[in-house]
Amino acid sequence: MQLIRFVAVLIIGLAALAWGAAQFVSRTTQAWFEKDINLRAQLAVKGARSALAVRWGEGGAGIRDVLTEITHDERILAAAACGVEFSLVASTPDYPAQFTCAEFRVFVTHPNGRPSSEWRIWGATRALPGGSVYVNAVPVLDGETPLGFVVLVHDLAFIERREARARQLILVAFGVLAVAACLATLIAARLFRRRWTADLRRLLQGDSQRWEFQPVLGDLREMIHRITAERRSDAETGMWTPQRLKETLVRHLHGERIVVLANREPYIHERDPNGGVRVMRPASGLVTALEPVMRACSGVWIAHGSGSADRATADAQGRLRVPPGEESYTLRRIWLTPEEEKGYYYGFANEGVWPLCHLAHTRPVFRNEDWKQYCIVNERFAEAVCSEIDLDDPIVLVQDYHFALAPAIIRRRLPRATIITFWHIPWPNAERLGICPWRAELLQGLLGSSIIGFQTRLHCNNFIEGIDRFLETRIDREQIAIVQHDRTTLVRDFPISIEWPSRWAQLPRPCLSAARPCWPSWDCRRTYSSAWVWIASITPREWRNAFGRWRSCWTGFRTRAAALCSSSWRLPVGC
Repeated sequence: MQLIRFVAVLIIGLAALAWGAAQFVSRTTQAWFEKDINLRAQLAVKGARSALAVRWGEGGAGIRDVLTEITHDERILAAAACGVEFSLVASTPDYPAQFTCAEFRVFVTHPNGRPSSEWRIWGATRALPGGSVYVNAVPVLDGETPLGFVVLVHDLAFIERREARARQLILVAFGVLAVAACLATLIAARLFRRRWTADLRRLLQGDSQRWEFQPVLGDLREMIHRITAERRSDAETGMWTPQRLKETLVRHLHGERIVVLANREPYIHERDPNGGVRVMRPASGLVTALEPVMRACSGVWIAHGSGSADRATADAQGRLRVPPGEESYTLRRIWLTPEEEKGYYYGFANEGVWPLCHLAHTRPVFRNEDWKQYCIVNERFAEAVCSEIDLDDPIVLVQDYHFALAPAIIRRRLPRATIITFWHIPWPNAERLGICPWRAELLQGLLGSSIIGFQTRLHCNNFIEGIDRFLETRIDREQIAIVQHDRTTLVRDFPISIEWPSRWAQLPRPCLSAARPCWPSWDCRRTYSSAWVWIASITPREWRNAFGRWRSCWTGFRTRAAALCSSSWRLPVGC
């Protein structure tokens, strides 16, 4: 494929070169031909100058005979004689009427309105119905006295034929050159590849001494040392893969399933015009980020069933196994009435919270009826979460601004649950947040979480500022946490996007912070938390680099959590 691309680029380059050469040759030859025509016109008039000077005073027939003799040249179509007053003296029968003597006035030197002995030869290409012609104006002098000038009309057909022939020859020459260059390139590349492959094999065997391969040999040795070191590390910690992530969940978290609460479902069933059912995956960054985690860890995804065929494809409780054909986790759909969807989704969430957080130029709209529907729907989804859990300490991932009240509702029913809430949109400052009449309820609902994640540190600071302004809580600014009723809620920033440049290769060794040895450094904490929030954005290469250091991060997290709660390595939100 690379060779085909190279040949294509070579052909295109040669074609462009051929086109440019043809244009250059055409312009150059045209200049040569014009110069040749001017010289031929000057010679023709000079040869007839004596006859013209003798018969110029006779006018009419005498001059016409001389002009007719000049036009016996096959390349001169017509001729005319013009006087010093730019009036027509005589012309051949086929002289074009549109070429009048007056139009040549601007091309000769004529101080005080009359021509002088300083006349110069002038020529230009003109278009006629039968083709292009070249028109000359050649002065006629009697000694130093100007008599007038002769206008000669030359046929340019022979020039166009020569230019066309020259272009054809150039294109053929470049075509042959392109074919020859391609064949030579293919043969040379094949021979060079064989030689290069043989040298590379000798290099790998340690026999090659070619100086150009020495840098490659150094890089190869460094890579081997790095792979050996990573394998030694993997012998202790192991490579992080979806299978290992699932085994860790079973071994360390007692086999609990992850429960994701989101408004958007990962798979939508829609009816097509033919009466069938299509499975669609929505274009959602949330789905792209979390769906691979659910495939690896299993669990339940609770979402609003919005497809036209969602009811027909689910059971009586709204459950079905997804993805189709793999069925690695359960999708639980919640059905909403038009009034609930209008008030909860289109009303409070999209017309109120969304413009409030995005600092949109449209003022947020808050209605009592929308708030009531928002509370009802959050209650219903929280009940669905609790109904899908068979233990008292599950892991629940609450997604986005549609469920700001759900963490506190789930917390009241499952005090030991680990609830991680991620707010996918910006969080406004305290002044902006004050626009919302139910700001305190939203903040109280989010404080039911064990960890609250935002996109940036600025959003975290805005959230803490809002807590400080509108609620009575204790803010631990050293740990970036909110303490309320002896329960701690951590506030962290987890950018869920394509990260460039990658931070995985920059993770510190050791992973623990020197300033706070019992707490992992920022990059290390990010590695641990990102496994749940945006693990799906990690490329396979970053899996090896980032998850290979998981054990040290895990140890630091357990140490800090034990210091905070004095009971378990996990984050027991009830402590």
